[in-house]
Order: sequence, then structure tokens, then C-alpha cells
Amino acid sequence: MKEPQSLEARIQAHYEELPPAEKRLGDLLLGFPGDIATYSAGELAEAAGTSRAAATRFFQRLGYKDFNEVRLQVREAKRWGSPVYLSSASRLDGQGADKVMPSQSVADHLDQEVDNLTRTLEAIRPDALRDVVDAMAGARRVHVVGFRNSRMLALYLQRQLLLMRPDVSLLPQSGQTLGEDLVDIGEQDVLVMIGMRRRVGAVTRIMEIARAQGAKILLITDPSATRTARLATWTLTCQVRSPSLLDSYAAAMSVLNLLCSLLFRRAMKEGYERLRRVETLHEELDELDAFAWLTEESGQCPDR
Repeated sequence: MKEPQSLEARIQAHYEELPPAEKRLGDLLLGFPGDIATYSAGELAEAAGTSRAAATRFFQRLGYKDFNEVRLQVREAKRWGSPVYLSSASRLDGQGADKVMPSQSVADHLDQEVDNLTRTLEAIRPDALRDVVDAMAGARRVHVVGFRNSRMLALYLQRQLLLMRPDVSLLPQSGQTLGEDLVDIGEQDVLVMIGMRRRVGAVTRIMEIARAQGAKILLITDPSATRTARLATWTLTCQVRSPSLLDSYAAAMSVLNLLCSLLFRRAMKEGYERLRRVETLHEELDELDAFAWLTEESGQCPDR
């Protein structure tokens, strides 16, 4: 059998054989493995009510050379964005979220969102942005890909692009295999890969295949994607840090909105004509409540 690699998997694999002193440390770390990144071995041992010698034996029993090796692994897991490793026991003590005033939570959230937006948008090179928009406007087809949390971002981008140009697909398609989705990607196409941290292995493989088949690739990601970015023609990096355990995608949504706005300006005549036809079809099909604003103003349902 394959040996477990993550800290919590190693603890679970050895848990039953741990002596009581080491088991207390195991219990602490199973709840909050991310604490290793900020505490020393002695501090963790004290928090678990055990000795530093017991902590040393504990980590060696799990297969680590020393405490520094454990800390490096956990720091990488935090950078990768695992909520398990982003958590901390301090969140549940007297300084926890239940003791924080809502006004301070809002202020902290706003500060982080502003910082994410500022750092993300200021890092975008105007010439790269121009090249991306030109490529998306002139492509035969645009393929937008997203997995897990990136799927919602991919769906938003695909729906906005469809308002301005034809032949924009969202991959992977429901009920299809990836081979069926990727077979027709070619030199005249653009692949937009949205791959925020905790990416699945398919992200790299899809980009490798698209690149081999001659497509241009735009990668929209977070700062952790250094190796994945080497496969892309262009990379737009979005900051996702948050005061909570959950990543923020506000900066990523802003970048997607910026791309769509610039694309519309780039081909305003064609884009406006397409939008006009879409609106005409909405009206013919009676799909949208165009008079909803009257209901809000008067409190009554308007005659249709």
C-alpha cells in the first residue's frame, strides 16, 4: 500500500499505536494541523500537555526527519489553500471569531478585499491585456475551462463572452469525457483556463494538450500556480487571500469583468449588434420581466 503523505493521514495511520503522551499531540494536530506553521515544537508540546521529547518521538514515528520537515510540508499545504491547514486553534479560544465585533470583521474583510483588488489589477501589464483581448476577439472558438470553485468563475466568463461573440464553450461539458471536449481545439482557438488553488490534475493535462494542438492559452489563477503558468501564453494572477478560511474571488471576478468590458470596446459594432439581437429574442420569447423595476417602484404588478 502507498504510504500516507499528508500530516493528518500519517497521524491517522499510526494513531492506535501512539502512547498517551504522543496521542494528545496527535489529537491537537488532527483538529488544527496548520498550527505547526506558526508554533515551535515546544509550544505545540506544551499546548498538548506533553514534553518536547515526546513531540520529537511523535514526528519521527510519523516518518519525518525532524520538526522542520513537518513545518515545510504544512506551510506548502497552507499556500496551496487547504482549509484544514488554514485553520487554527486560536480561532476557537477567547480571541475566536465568536468574540470579534461584527464591525471589525467587516473592516478586516474590506481591507483584505481592497488589497487583493489593488495588487491584482496593478500587476496586470497593459500590453499583455491588449494581446489577450485581441486573441479572444479574433479566435475561431474560445474554450473556457474550470473545475471545483473555478467552475463558477468559468461559467460567468462563458456567459458574458456569449453576449459578444459566438462559439464560446464551457468545458468539461456535462456527461462528456475530456477527450471529446478537447479533440477539436486547434491553432485558431483560445483556451481560457481558470485554475484557482487546489487545482485538479486535469488542469495541467488540458493545458499541455491544448498547447500541443496549437491553441493560445490564457491562465487565470492565484499566486501558487508557478509551474502551471509555464504552459500558458498569458497568465493573469489574482490575489485570493481572506481573513477567513475561505478564499476570496472578488479580484478574479473583477479581472473577468475587465476582460469582457475591453472585448466589447474592441469590437463594439459587432458586439452591440449581437447584444441587440439577443435582446430582441428575449422579448420575442418573453423570457425576462422587463418591467420588474415598475413593480419595485409602485408595489403593484404592471399590466403585460
